[in-house]
Amino acid sequence: MSNQEPTIASILRTLAHEYDGPIEERRILDRVLEQRPSAAKNPYATIRERLRWDGLTLGWLRLGRGRLMPLHVALQDLRFRCLPRARDVAAGMLPLAHLQPFAGLRRFELTLLDTTGTVMPFINHDPADSGSAASAMPGFDLGAWYTRCGFVAGDSIVVSVVTTVPLTMRIERESAEDYRQISTTDQDAELIAEIVARVGRSQVTLLPCDEVILPIFAVAPWRSACPGSPWQHLVTHDSRLQLVDDIFLTNQNHPALRLFSSDEVFEPLPVPDDERNAVDTALFAEIDMLQHDLRRVREQDADMGLWNGQIQRASAAYSTLDYYSEDSHVRGGSISSLERYDDLDDDDDDEFGFSSVGMSDPAVSSSEEFARLQAAHDELMSALPPGVAEQIDAARPEEAEVIIAQHLNMLLSKKPHLFPKLDLSGSIEDDGIDPVAESLFDPTTWQEDVIDDEWDDMDDEMLAADDESANIYAESSDLIGQFHDYLSEVGKSSTTARSRSRSVLVYAEFLASYYNRTLANGDYATLDECLFYYYPRRVLNTSPRQVREICTSIKQFYGFMKERGVIGDDRFALALWRRRDQAARIVQIYDRIASDSPNFESLFARLFQPYTD
Repeated sequence: MSNQEPTIASILRTLAHEYDGPIEERRILDRVLEQRPSAAKNPYATIRERLRWDGLTLGWLRLGRGRLMPLHVALQDLRFRCLPRARDVAAGMLPLAHLQPFAGLRRFELTLLDTTGTVMPFINHDPADSGSAASAMPGFDLGAWYTRCGFVAGDSIVVSVVTTVPLTMRIERESAEDYRQISTTDQDAELIAEIVARVGRSQVTLLPCDEVILPIFAVAPWRSACPGSPWQHLVTHDSRLQLVDDIFLTNQNHPALRLFSSDEVFEPLPVPDDERNAVDTALFAEIDMLQHDLRRVREQDADMGLWNGQIQRASAAYSTLDYYSEDSHVRGGSISSLERYDDLDDDDDDEFGFSSVGMSDPAVSSSEEFARLQAAHDELMSALPPGVAEQIDAARPEEAEVIIAQHLNMLLSKKPHLFPKLDLSGSIEDDGIDPVAESLFDPTTWQEDVIDDEWDDMDDEMLAADDESANIYAESSDLIGQFHDYLSEVGKSSTTARSRSRSVLVYAEFLASYYNRTLANGDYATLDECLFYYYPRRVLNTSPRQVREICTSIKQFYGFMKERGVIGDDRFALALWRRRDQAARIVQIYDRIASDSPNFESLFARLFQPYTD
């Protein structure tokens, strides 16, 4: 490739200035290929990946449903509100978190002006160099402006985007009294409902706020009108969502995600006892209705001869108290290979971004590789603020991931040489490799993954260490591999084939761990237990959408098994597929049960009847 040939990145940046509204992603992909043809099996894959990971820095916002919008169009004339804390007003600061994600998460280039055109100075303090959390936080110095306009705690700042290239914003004071006279109830309700919906559709535990908030504001009818409440305040006051480190959104009600840093700007308010009791009362009623529906459908399926009506409880080995103890059996603490292979689908690097490829290179000894990785690890730990490394050492793995995520931007800026640079502009495409088409179901790789040392970190229940269970799981993995190949043969895309095959892994692990059975010996009772008791409690990153997809994949898998003559009857899988909405409701309600509620044990027991009887 000559130096003059345009890269994917440069083409996307140029195209972003040619459009003034939403456009189908496929059209942009074709425009890129017009200037940079590709002979890859799937020429769109590399461009889509570039838009997925670097779209905002290249000038593109992903709206969803296959649509894109130039970022400058999404930001133009946009208005939003900031409500600084009393401590920040006293310190003369506006933390940068108030302006995110409109000022950018991945790249920060912003000029902030007041109504007279005066530039507000930006202060980028290093937390390691300051003992004060208020002053250590990066943000704008508004001390003089606060004094000049008579700003006091309780007043708000209305921010307007003046220009997008370069990004320039203007701030105006609005008194607390004037703000109270404005009705933003409908706007706030619409905004929080859309945030909840978008977070709920995602299968990612921690979702960067720009991927949720920017698409909503980009198409909202009130985007340039009088702004409503800050989105951060709406999120922190909503029990269905959590805001982590001021920039990550999640709907997971998980203790490991409550590791709020000491300098967090938007802290959730405590829920009054009377309000919590009202919420719990509504949950009890909703659970009772769901349990009535579950009993009725199970009885009908028993009458049809799909099972004998006897509930299986092999996975009910821990009481409700175990889910909040200090051992590994915390709520959602288990990691199924559904998550493990989701990680492998993105890359083969470890949590710090070190490539593990070198470990398989005969020219590099394991001791040399270990020494290199250890040195890089030590260098990264030394770059963290005081006390953070100790927190990571004392944390559980899932907690450590959240802590590291809170400081990732700082690590990237301080130690960029420790993170691999991904050149997606041509290397993959030029080699003719289709990253999407690569199968995870190569028999050799599959068997190696099954017995890899990584399994040692999982609960003993998840996959027994004895040879019998390993052989049982290997048989199931072989059946899943055949299913993957079958889906490819009937014309499914490689992405669909891989996703549906991996979804079956949850049930395969469950059967091997608790019943010493292969997938060929699955039945109604064990699948009911897996979907309605094991999955919501024991698998990390659960979501209503994912459990529905698992039901669909399992139905198709057993249809394939019957077609190939491996089993004689697949009616039980079809029956549980019809109950997929009930499985999704279990997950939804469980996520809403607050761990610190005095009624938690009663809610838990009632939600998972009859497994807790």
